[in-house]
Amino acid sequence: MDIVFPHAADEINVVIGRAVSSLIASGKSVDAGNILEQLKQSEKMAVDGMKAVYASAIQIVAASLPALAG
Repeated sequence: MDIVFPHAADEINVVIGRAVSSLIASGKSVDAGNILEQLKQSEKMAVDGMKAVYASAIQIVAASLPALAG
């Protein structure tokens, strides 16, 4: 998959890593759904350009979720 995001991959990797670290620290399972929820919560608290970084990270994680059957 060759998608170009408007933000540096490093910034996106950092926010995904922080989401994973937060899940581990809280004792929650680390799966795409929980990472996505953590990113959405963090996006709500983000300011300025970081909202866009979180939005890009959310797109990446959401793309990894299997489509719902039905």
